Amino acid sequence: MSFVHGSVTRVYVNGFDLSAFLKNVSSSYEVVAHDSTTFTAAAKTYMPGLEDATLSAEGLFSGTAGATDAVFHAALRGRSPVIWNWLPYGIGDGFVGYGLSTLETSYDIESPADDLVSVSTEVQSTMGLERVQSLAPLEARLATGNGISRDNAAATVTGGVGYLQVTAASGAAPSLTARIQHSVDAVTWVDLITFAAVTSSNIAQRLTVAGTVHRHVRAQWTIAGTSPSFIFFAAFGRY
Repeated sequence: MSFVHGSVTRVYVNGFDLSAFLKNVSSSYEVVAHDSTTFTAAAKTYMPGLEDATLSAEGLFSGTAGATDAVFHAALRGRSPVIWNWLPYGIGDGFVGYGLSTLETSYDIESPADDLVSVSTEVQSTMGLERVQSLAPLEARLATGNGISRDNAAATVTGGVGYLQVTAASGAAPSLTARIQHSVDAVTWVDLITFAAVTSSNIAQRLTVAGTVHRHVRAQWTIAGTSPSFIFFAAFGRY
């Protein structure tokens, strides 16, 4: 994939699209190295330990519903997991991004006399940094369907993770059930991950699966209700 400009970046947090409010996102990902050097060693040796990741975001203050202040303030006060999807390459189908389940550790507001009011937040991942591929870019969908098949060239055996971000829902009694499916031949598809049914806006889910993931994967969704419409994003990453 070619180089891209940072302005294409998209950021989804707990079912809210905060891309229009944020100006910078950065993440640090590491594996702790434990010193295993003994008396007989000729050089220091290390053993890998646990993964760790943090993420920071900066942007503009907005007090409207679903904007930076409401989302970041609620996340800090709630002390509950906050699901992030960060897409440095933008919203294209099949583009690579990152997912994190996090705890928000700080939220700062700066109000200078000669500039715009700004915000910043720091979050601590509870499961490292997960590299994912977009299988359903964020857009409105009105009916049952599926995304494009993505070919990994070979199956993997260590499981994976799926993300779902639903930013809007409308209609009478709308219902969305989204799935990640896999296939040996891109002809016969089997459900791999089934997200909990969604009936309202601003919902985010992260689910993991163990074992074999076949060569091909795709998103599939079932939409029901009267004049239903859902704006959602789905992604999957192999472990």
